[in-house]
Amino acid sequence: MLHIDATLLELIFILLHILVCVLNYIIAEKKVFYPSVLFSLLWSVILCFHLIFKLTVLEDLFPISINTHLVLFVGVLCFSVASYLVTLLFTVKNISAKQPVLSNNQSISFTLRLLFLGVLIIGLPFYIQASIRVFLASNLDNFIGGLRSELSYGEEDIGPTKYLISLSFVVFAINFYASLKQNGIKDKILLLLSFLIAVVFAVLATGRSYFFIFFSIYVGVSFLLKKNYSFKRLAIMGVAFLLFFILFGMLYGKGGDFESSLKDNLQSSSETTGIYLVSAINALDVEITTNKEASYPGENTLRFFVKIGQQLKLLEDKKVGSLMSEYVFIPYPTNVYTFYSAYFRDFGKIYAWFMIALFGGLHTWLYHKAVNKKDLRNVLYYSFLLFPMLLSFFSDQYMSLFSFWLQVIVYIEGFFLLNRILLIKKHVP
Repeated sequence: MLHIDATLLELIFILLHILVCVLNYIIAEKKVFYPSVLFSLLWSVILCFHLIFKLTVLEDLFPISINTHLVLFVGVLCFSVASYLVTLLFTVKNISAKQPVLSNNQSISFTLRLLFLGVLIIGLPFYIQASIRVFLASNLDNFIGGLRSELSYGEEDIGPTKYLISLSFVVFAINFYASLKQNGIKDKILLLLSFLIAVVFAVLATGRSYFFIFFSIYVGVSFLLKKNYSFKRLAIMGVAFLLFFILFGMLYGKGGDFESSLKDNLQSSSETTGIYLVSAINALDVEITTNKEASYPGENTLRFFVKIGQQLKLLEDKKVGSLMSEYVFIPYPTNVYTFYSAYFRDFGKIYAWFMIALFGGLHTWLYHKAVNKKDLRNVLYYSFLLFPMLLSFFSDQYMSLFSFWLQVIVYIEGFFLLNRILLIKKHVP
């Protein structure tokens, strides 16, 4: 078999990914936020970062095998083809002719938004109290470090108040949409309050990936409403987000600390950021090479349904796998394996490619509905789903977080139901 230098092999696949991205861009008529363009652009950038970090601050990073490169490339092709097929479906059926769910003559109840925000304000002290209880169980001195350690590896749990985390993101997204749409002083105040409360929930949840949800909501809603939207603003937002991400990494004890020198923090932060961005590809490579499988079919991607089946006594009791994966050394320690890992472990490559194609179709369906209607419901769903797409290089945020998505759907649809009831009562003489 012909041996190809690892760097040359990586360059070849980077060029192939860029080619697919350019083709998607042309097919999508130069619409950058078209899902297949975003997805292929994301993986082109991540692979470029992988090569850059390998040649600079992560010189010991293991090379990626051709099998792993093929898994990633075929995944982008599957996503792109599914995206294009859904676009053809929309074109044929002319779905854009349908009326939006919320027309311009309908309003989003301010009272209802205030009520949802009130639930968060009332629930926040209980969430903080539960966080303190979890921290004390860790027996560590650092609050954030102890809280993160116990939530990740300990037996203590936040309890029912953890369901307020997803609600806080929904409330923030609704108020952000309303602020851009109506631009009133009351709307801006609600937006600021909902943002600050959601940040507190996100910080205490101790997962930096939660901050990608803020980024996804901002980008998605701004783009669809064409408010505060420009590539310059998004670039500034991206840089600010990266600095914010590094800062919270230091707060969580990852990538430096506040007691070290600036030079040491810059070096540590650079290495940690590089590991965060690109190590998952190498971890996936280890899994593919060793052909690692789940303990039982569906252990990772169907864990929600396995839990429900066990509670209903429909399935025999089996240990439901933790969302925290085992560490692997590449040679840097990492426990994230890209989107593909969970699906690859459960049922193999075909399953992983099928699911990424399915999600590609879902993203594109919501994209067309949101672009054509610009109503709150579709804008919310499109924006929220940017989160798992943008983190596909890191880990699976689709099926592994199925419970989170159910909560988001319940909160959004519950808001619309109550909003409709309030609007009907308002117009009934």
